[in-house]
Formats: sequence, C-alpha cells, structure tokens
Amino acid sequence: MANRNLLKNLVLRDLKHRYVGSMGGFLWSVIHPLVLLVSYTFVFSVVLRQKLGPGSGTDSFAIFLFCGLLPWLLFSDTILRNCSVVTDNAPLITKTVIPAEILPVAITLSNLVHHMIWLSILLAFLVGSYRLHLSVLWILLYMPILLMLAQGIGWIAAGLHVFVRDTMQALQLLVILWMWFTPVFYSIETVPQEFRFLFQLNPMVVIVTGYRNSLLNLNQPDMLQIALVLGSSLAIFVIGALFFRQAKPAFPDVL
Repeated sequence: MANRNLLKNLVLRDLKHRYVGSMGGFLWSVIHPLVLLVSYTFVFSVVLRQKLGPGSGTDSFAIFLFCGLLPWLLFSDTILRNCSVVTDNAPLITKTVIPAEILPVAITLSNLVHHMIWLSILLAFLVGSYRLHLSVLWILLYMPILLMLAQGIGWIAAGLHVFVRDTMQALQLLVILWMWFTPVFYSIETVPQEFRFLFQLNPMVVIVTGYRNSLLNLNQPDMLQIALVLGSSLAIFVIGALFFRQAKPAFPDVL
C-alpha cells in the first residue's frame, strides 16, 4: 500500500514537473497533439497531396501517420526518460529508502497518461470523420505489450546509465535508427520482400502496425506474430526487472 501511494505521488509529481512555471499547465498536453494533427493534415494533405493505397483504411496520410506515431512516441519517450530517471533523482536514492525500480515505473505511467490524452483526441477526430470501428478494441491488447517492452528496456537503460553515462547518447542514436526500421511513416507492405525478414526481428513492427490497423479497421497481424511479440516483450520485461534489481544495491555508492 505504501509503495502504491509512493508511485501515485511520483506520477503526479512528474506530470506537474513537465509544465511547472508555464501558464498553460496541463492544457499543453492537449494543445501539442492538436497542433501536430492539424499541421500534419495541412502539410501532407494540402501541400504535398500525399496519396495512400486503397488498403490503407483512410485517404488522409496525416491520420495514417498519426495512428503509427502515437505508439512510437509512447515507446521512445518512455525508454529515453527511463534512462536518466535514477541519476536525475539521485537524492531520493542516496538520502531516502525507496525501491529504486519504482522511479522508472512512475515515468512510464506518466507517459501513459499523456498517451491516453493524445489517443482520446485522435479517437474524437476519427468519430467526427466516421472512421472509428470496433476494431479499436484491439489496442487493449497492443498497449500492455508496448508498455512491457518499453519498461523492460527502460529498466536496463536506467541501470546502465548509473554506471556508464554514455548510455543516453547511445540510446538516442539507437532510437533514431529503430524508428526508421519501424513502419511509422510508411506501411510495412511497401518494404521490399527481400528485406522483410529484418523487420520481423523488430517487435515494434507488429505493435505499430497492429495499433494503426486497430484504429483504421484493417487486418490485424498474424496471431503467431502477436504471440511471439507478446512472449519477447514479457521476456524483456522480466530480464529488465532482474537486471535492475541486481544493479540497484550499487547505486548509492556510484551516485
């Protein structure tokens, strides 16, 4: 119970800290996705007149992009912010007795709150354009898988960063490369067949594709692929938790 209250307070602290000193406060978490959605719609639909194939589920490239961008932003922001959370909160580790693994979890839950706000705005937009279908319920499967994968990597990155401060720079480069090998800005169907096997090694391919297909009422990835990604995400989650638990006794000495 004490840890639950501590986690709640840490999440609230992070949410408040993001907008401390700003006049708009939490309203910025609504303004940001609205500006992105409007700007994407104008650039890709009006200026570039980007076209999509008949099987894309929408004639708006901006909507297509935004549906894939949402899960990717949750994933990338979570692992990047998890990476530095222990070093950023060194006094809590060295001067108080708290379970250190709760710090990355608080960041993940804080990001999830923002993700739900962004997702709600997108769903409202889809409802207004008559594009929303019951297939959106598939997100309830992909979201936990995404969170497990991100938290597992986040724990590993957070533990490493305490001892090797170059971890953040390396992770930022990895995230950039990872994004381009994930179908955020394009459909997996556009990838040449001879390179598809490389993308099958990336769990975010199934998650981002499934997320987008859920929102646009398209065919879901193969159930075997989903099962493999679920298993790999769970394995990374467990490995991350064990790694962080083994590393945390040394944190006070290093910090």
